[in-house]
Amino acid sequence: MIEKIDIKSFGCFSDFAWNAEVRDHGNNVAKFKKMNVIYGRNYSGKTTLSRIIRSLETGSISPRYASPSFSITISGAVITNNNIPAQGHDIRVYNKDFVDEHLAFLRDEQGHISPFAVLGSKNKEIEVEIDKLEDELGSVENKTGLRHSYQEKKKAHADKKKAAQDAQDELDKKIFDKANKNPTGIKHNSLYKDANYDVRKLKLDIKTVQDKKIAPLDDADRSSKVKLLSEVALPDIEKRLSFNSSLPALAKSTVELITKKIKPSAPIQELLNDAILQNWVKSGIPLHEATRETCGFCGSPLPADLWKRLGDHFNQESQDLEKDLDSVLTKISNEKTRIKNVVTVDRKNFYSANQATFDNLKADLDDAINNHEKSLQSLEDELNARKKDIFTERSTIDVQDNTVSISQKVSLVNELIERNNKTTTSLEEDQKIARNELRLSEISQFTIDIDLAGEEKKIKALEDQITKAKDELDAVEAEGKKRVDRVKELRTQLRDEKRGAEQVNQYLGHFLGHGGLSLSAVEEANTATYRFQILRGDQAAYNLSEGECSLVAFCYFLAKLEDIETKGKKLIIYIDDPISSLDSNHIFFVFSLIENYITKPIEDANGKTILDGNGRPTYRYEQLFISTHNLEFLKYLKRLTKPAKDSESFLITRKQSSSAIGLMPTYLRNYITELNYLFGEIYCCSDANNANSHYHSFYNFGNNLRKFLESFLFFKYPFSISDRTDHDKRIKMFFHDGTNSQAFVERLTNEFSHLGEFIDRGAQPIDCAEIAAVAKFVLKRIRDNDKEQFDHFLLSIERTDPFAQP
Repeated sequence: MIEKIDIKSFGCFSDFAWNAEVRDHGNNVAKFKKMNVIYGRNYSGKTTLSRIIRSLETGSISPRYASPSFSITISGAVITNNNIPAQGHDIRVYNKDFVDEHLAFLRDEQGHISPFAVLGSKNKEIEVEIDKLEDELGSVENKTGLRHSYQEKKKAHADKKKAAQDAQDELDKKIFDKANKNPTGIKHNSLYKDANYDVRKLKLDIKTVQDKKIAPLDDADRSSKVKLLSEVALPDIEKRLSFNSSLPALAKSTVELITKKIKPSAPIQELLNDAILQNWVKSGIPLHEATRETCGFCGSPLPADLWKRLGDHFNQESQDLEKDLDSVLTKISNEKTRIKNVVTVDRKNFYSANQATFDNLKADLDDAINNHEKSLQSLEDELNARKKDIFTERSTIDVQDNTVSISQKVSLVNELIERNNKTTTSLEEDQKIARNELRLSEISQFTIDIDLAGEEKKIKALEDQITKAKDELDAVEAEGKKRVDRVKELRTQLRDEKRGAEQVNQYLGHFLGHGGLSLSAVEEANTATYRFQILRGDQAAYNLSEGECSLVAFCYFLAKLEDIETKGKKLIIYIDDPISSLDSNHIFFVFSLIENYITKPIEDANGKTILDGNGRPTYRYEQLFISTHNLEFLKYLKRLTKPAKDSESFLITRKQSSSAIGLMPTYLRNYITELNYLFGEIYCCSDANNANSHYHSFYNFGNNLRKFLESFLFFKYPFSISDRTDHDKRIKMFFHDGTNSQAFVERLTNEFSHLGEFIDRGAQPIDCAEIAAVAKFVLKRIRDNDKEQFDHFLLSIERTDPFAQP
């Protein structure tokens, strides 16, 4: 069924949004129901709406409509002006376009009347086969046959599609959020520096992760790469570590010196026996020789031969050895100083990714240098020991020589410096690689967290179920189509254009009691085709009145609902204003036709209502729309048989720039008298703030006020003296209050309802404030004259007293 319609641009409709306009008293969005009655004054947009619905039937839109744009929600699906007609829905629309297409003769004597065929004379064998096929096709309402099976399969297919779509939507939302959601989405992660990251890129990254089987980084790797991203370019490390060891040469010299044998020329045994004493004496020589004659320690005179004796003991050979020892000691001291300055770089000179490596290398190098220093210290200790006991040779010593180890470690540090310097050159590319690895790592973890493989497997299983359900649906549809096509073929064998004309005549003659007009099926010469002709008696009828045209056209439409292409289908029927130019008697007959041949529930041969599978009455239509501008006909439509709790009434109004659809006001729905309606229009115009939303009411105010006062005042003052003056007298009697208000009312009703006599008024804008003042004055006068009647007028239109004190 048609549920709602949105009209961006079509005829008098512009930017009409159903959900915004069509709401009930609880502000809930209302929808079309099984039966829908639509009221609207002339030029409000009723026929325009019918043309939109008819486009669903014909698949075409008149080229006179520039840039048409609309969308119709029908059975949960949305059909736009770009994909008409509505597939799977049988729609029949009665409106002016239908009449022009099928009954051109009514407006042009040279026009034609399209013939149609209904089932002809009975053929028992064919009818039995048709009945058998129809039984196999069954009914959705009765839950039988292929049609019911098709609906069940269709629902199962739709359910599978929805389940798969829901699963896909849920997965898509997770992927969308991972890509875009602020602040957790990759797009908003400053590490990745990609403000244009989106779902498309994320899906490509997911494919990369899956294809290359990329696992998430461990914490250490991730931390290292994050640090790399924070790096800024460092200056190159210009210096390199340098180490040339002298330890082997120093060790060799030391061994030679400490093992060298020397003897004094005339040794003093006492000194030889006591190295400490010998060093004490030696250190005293420069303090006494050539400067003192007495001992600086005890004060005793120094012997005359003392310097000769000491000179013979501390001879040239011992002095040379001591000099050699001092020379090697100086070299060792220099080596110790140089070894301390081998490491000339600091960890801050390196990128964070290299700092840990540098720290490890430096620690190893420091250990090796410490061992090197220990070896130097051992040499130094041996040299000092020999120096203190210059005449006593010492044993050979072995010291640890780690020169090679230090050189290797120095080389490793230098290699690290080279790599570090190269990092400066490749930093941007390294960061790009690290950023990519970090992003793919996060996406890999994301696929694990949401169990992407499981979700995709689940969706694939659901899609397989959809395919299976679609195959089953197609199979049932194919079986049904074969039977439908066969039924069409069989009915074609029974088609009879003559009976189509007779069906129209049944409505024209018997039901409407209009025996003067009839339709005849005339066979074309030398062909097997027919044309329809209107007869008055037995003569071709021309110059039909407007009322006769309306009767013939509507009876033709009703009969055509029985044609071979239509009979047996569940129809969406739209009837637009079928009572144009008809008098009250014929308006009732049109109502009776609609009631008996469309809206009345289907009955069996015993007159008992046929129920569907849910125990509800069955109808000849799937959905019905009837629109009218006539309040009398609207009153009859209220009496139509309606589906329980499945009918609605709507009002089409013409605003200043566009037509609009809304729910019918209660007073129109419940009372349906012109007097109530006109009172409601006057009440609306009493508030100038309504001018924008109800401009048509203000535009028609003069006519509405005149018609209301004519009816209202006649019943209050039911005299008749002169047709020309009676109404003016009634106005004087009702509005006479000693002011010029009576003249004010008369001027407004005359000028606004008789434009031909006040031609200049047509060139002036509507004065909404003036209209509101008159409307309020009229309402006040009715209230003052009869408060009880005024209150019931308000009750009928569900409005409150505008003059009541707060």
